[in-house]
Amino acid sequence: MYAAIYQGIKNITVEDLPKPQATSNDIVVKVMRNGICGSDLHAYNLGGDEIGIYAGSAIGHEFVGIVSEVGSNVKDIQVNDHVFINPTQAKNKPGMLAMAGGLSQYDLVENAQLDWNVFKLPQDLSFDRAVVIEPYAVGIHGKNVVRPHKGQSFVIYGAGPVGLACASGLVQQGIEDVLVVDIDDKRLDFAKKLGVKVVNSQKDNLSQKITELFGSGTGLMGDKRLGADVYIDCVGLPAYMNAFVEQAKFGAKFVIVALGNQPVTFKPQFLAMNETSFLGSAIYTPQDIKEAIANVSKPDNSFPEIVSVHYPLQDVKQAFERANNDKSVIKVVIDVNN
Repeated sequence: MYAAIYQGIKNITVEDLPKPQATSNDIVVKVMRNGICGSDLHAYNLGGDEIGIYAGSAIGHEFVGIVSEVGSNVKDIQVNDHVFINPTQAKNKPGMLAMAGGLSQYDLVENAQLDWNVFKLPQDLSFDRAVVIEPYAVGIHGKNVVRPHKGQSFVIYGAGPVGLACASGLVQQGIEDVLVVDIDDKRLDFAKKLGVKVVNSQKDNLSQKITELFGSGTGLMGDKRLGADVYIDCVGLPAYMNAFVEQAKFGAKFVIVALGNQPVTFKPQFLAMNETSFLGSAIYTPQDIKEAIANVSKPDNSFPEIVSVHYPLQDVKQAFERANNDKSVIKVVIDVNN
């Protein structure tokens, strides 16, 4: 079989490797589609050691495929099942999420368990739609950590795959008051297709827009503040966190999804005085994955249309360059097996 191997900065090769064999507790998946993720690009541009992508490793973690082999001890999973693989649990060794092997034509899923690291897909769900389940689940978890409900208002920073996933998840849940913030009009146009409100923060006053849409609130001292209930950061800019501390109403929440690497400085007294909260959002749960699968299975859900372009596995280097440099594309997908 062929597999994409990360060799270092700007260096990905396609190697001919032995096809994996399942032991009694494993399955082998014929990988059909794998999306290129921001963490893949981080390793490609800056090196992968700090995010768990090491030279010589088979990469890829946004993948779906067809079960081709099932170990004798594996229950409730059969050959020819269409599946999504949870990359955080695909290997027995911890910390293998980004090296789960989704850019290999065949991948070994160790200690396979249904609804834990293997999730069945409807047979009529195309792999072109199903390939977005992993980033969708990240966005789903980002909104689920605050247990969202109708009547709440949300501001989402970033119209990349995860921000759009978060927005779509809220809309599919029946929540109407959702604002997506970005500086790319094309991506904001796509966000509109999901049924949300948008603002280009380079062209419009963001605070005024939030107030226009969601009204005003107050702080502990009666000072006028922004009326949004929840802010979800899928960009990672310190300015958004500082603005939240300075402007968010009493009881508002800020969810950190993006892996921002810049220090943030603010006076903690304002968190205490206004009972505002910072919450981290890490990956996803099995429940989030099931919600993402249900959402992409709805024919009228536009989110899977984030897939902008497909490349064959042999052209993986060109695919990374496209994802890296072409800002008009939202998601680049590798057709690992046709």
